[in-house]
Amino acid sequence: MILHAPPSTSVRCLANGALLRAQQQRWAQSVGLCLRVAAGSHDEPLAYPGLAHFLEHLLFLGSREYPVDQGLMAFVQRHGGLVNASTQARHTDFVCEVPAELLHPALMRLLDMLGQPLLAIDAQLREREVLHAEYQARSQDADSRIDHALGQALAAGHRCGAFLAGDRSTLAVESAEFQQALRDYHQRHYQARHMSLTLVGPQPAEQLLDIAEALLGTLPAGESDVCSAPPLDLLPLRAPCLHLQHSRSGVYLGLAVQIDTRDLNASLDLLLDALHDPAPGGLLDGLRALQLCRQLQARVLYQHGGQCLLRLDFPGASSEQGAAVRAAVQSWATQLQGDTDWSLRLQHQQQAAALRLLGLSPLAAARELQSPTQDYSQTFRDLNAVLARLARGDGLIELQCGEQARPLWPAIGLDLPLQALPMPSPTLISNHPWRLPGNDPLLAGAAVASAVLPLAALRHHPGQVEGGPSALYWRGPCAAAGDAAAIEAGLLARSADLRWRGERLGIACQLSVPAAGWSLSLRGPAPLLPAFSALLLPLLLAARDEPVEPASQGMLLRALLQRLPQLCELPRASRLEGLSVGLGAREQAQLNELCVAVEPLTDLSPAPCIETGVDWHQVAQPSTDAALLLFCPLPAVDACTEAAWRLLGQVLQGRFYQRLRGELQLGYALFAGFRQVEGCRGLLFALQSPVCEAAGIFEHIRAFLFEQRQSLAALDDEAVSRYRDALLPAVSPAEANLARAEQLWQLRLAGLPEVHLQRVQQALVALTSSDLLRAHEQLLSARDWRVLASGAPSPA
Repeated sequence: MILHAPPSTSVRCLANGALLRAQQQRWAQSVGLCLRVAAGSHDEPLAYPGLAHFLEHLLFLGSREYPVDQGLMAFVQRHGGLVNASTQARHTDFVCEVPAELLHPALMRLLDMLGQPLLAIDAQLREREVLHAEYQARSQDADSRIDHALGQALAAGHRCGAFLAGDRSTLAVESAEFQQALRDYHQRHYQARHMSLTLVGPQPAEQLLDIAEALLGTLPAGESDVCSAPPLDLLPLRAPCLHLQHSRSGVYLGLAVQIDTRDLNASLDLLLDALHDPAPGGLLDGLRALQLCRQLQARVLYQHGGQCLLRLDFPGASSEQGAAVRAAVQSWATQLQGDTDWSLRLQHQQQAAALRLLGLSPLAAARELQSPTQDYSQTFRDLNAVLARLARGDGLIELQCGEQARPLWPAIGLDLPLQALPMPSPTLISNHPWRLPGNDPLLAGAAVASAVLPLAALRHHPGQVEGGPSALYWRGPCAAAGDAAAIEAGLLARSADLRWRGERLGIACQLSVPAAGWSLSLRGPAPLLPAFSALLLPLLLAARDEPVEPASQGMLLRALLQRLPQLCELPRASRLEGLSVGLGAREQAQLNELCVAVEPLTDLSPAPCIETGVDWHQVAQPSTDAALLLFCPLPAVDACTEAAWRLLGQVLQGRFYQRLRGELQLGYALFAGFRQVEGCRGLLFALQSPVCEAAGIFEHIRAFLFEQRQSLAALDDEAVSRYRDALLPAVSPAEANLARAEQLWQLRLAGLPEVHLQRVQQALVALTSSDLLRAHEQLLSARDWRVLASGAPSPA
């Protein structure tokens, strides 16, 4: 099997202490950047929980050289890019992805907002309400409550036991002391010596570094004696067994580790890789044989230096099985401590990690580069130290969840019905033959499939010369009728093990089930995609298993977005259909050999417009927030209409954010813009709100749309030209495999020819302000508005 080697990383240390890393992705069309500041919520003053997170938000609200409407967020949104930020325990990340030629102006805006924020009081007061709403949502989130409960088991005083999101009571904006603390935190930590910047794009790595150094190199270094305070001890545990009153019954384990080492990154990566592996002999395989759980999910909640807190979930295990689960995990750790096969496992993991890098987007790759270079010389020593503590039960936390009422725990920042109880009597696990699973046959290039797929319609497109990840789309019929969400949950459960194997080897797998059938996209190394399809497709085409309860989607708005395809139905799939981009002749032949017969893939007919007024679908979700999606399909499928609506979405997206979030403060999670869903094209408006019911959200969105006529009419040709120029790259036929594959698949689902995008591009160049107004009138008068909401519509 011939696979491209991952590109090397260039590193440069600047005189002011900033660290730069860059990597070239020849096949990319955009550049991704991640700027990390080495300070987070554990570095903020004890008196003001949430200050670090609050500052992260404030930095986007105007800087000395760029007001809000010209700042980074507005700039990136105007050019169809991505922008975000997150505050973690010991660092804060600012990320964005923009067209490659816009790296310089994007980086200028990012550095100005980090170094010279306005921090205006009126903006702080408005943003505090946004954070308060976010705090309320996080405090009700099931996973956040479990994370917080595990933190209560740690030694008193460690900041992992505090809920540091920040709300009205902790963000004392009106206080002079708070303002001084805010500015002191910014001045202390937001200096060049505490910054590391990673860049990934199509430019040569040295060129990326030169652009970054010219801008970042001018920032002041900052005080040399400033450093983050060392964390307090995690151990000894103050409550190794906890019971949480929770609607989601089950058992969860935590592992707190504190050893003398520089960092635990490499050893934890290796440990989690082995924990998740469903292959025979592994921990998950044994837990299933003992009928203790169906899946195992492990992740790192906190890691800094030689400290870490792990969380292990066991879906399907009841709280009564907690002692048995705990005993099995300890038995596994005991047998594998010092096992000589860990060295081979590390080699396989490194091969898989190299493959994964090939399939990452520029932004995802830039984030990956922020992880420090791993020192494998200490990996096995640190791994065995972690396994030894797990085997003995040192730092092991058992958290049981159930409906039984519990008293409130004295936690910082969040009310938890939690109680410490004596550790249950240990359960003995007989000498189970635990072992480390071997290498994946997919990685070895072995023949893995004997099943023959049914008649298929396939189309193959070559990839770009520079290489890069390939894409393969499939669409097929569901084996049984029923609720789409339940069918999707069943298919996801049935394919979970195989999808994990694929993701480990760099195959990104997305599966969804609208009522017309299931849709699957695979993205990754071309030589792996045919063999992976040969394993996965029979699972999706087989008769339905026992029904599976749909899993919680987490954030309410995200749950609705997952169900959006159900509003945009295609003709029902009657056979297997596939589209590949970037596969070589050998891989194409392998796909053709899988099927009984292959015929050319023909385009679907364009879906007819449905004139039904407002088509409202209510989806009950367990949340005190409300959320709503409004999807407005195009009134016609011609290129001129699509060009005008795309431009309208480009203009409205920034205004929607400013009006509903900034001015009305209706919610912190929202989106507006042009979207393609299952081949259906149109404008999507989405909002989650803690202060407004679904019917009220709809009225606010509708009012916003009607209010835009006057401002749209005021746009001159120069302004229209700026919006049009920013939009042109999005409608240009893509060269990169993944972007091109998405374009071709959406065109196929929409029943449109491949030349359609070129026609849209030509129509866009000729658009005027009057065309924009006409598109707005079409939007307001459309009779096909589709709503997916957490609540009922207004009686009116």
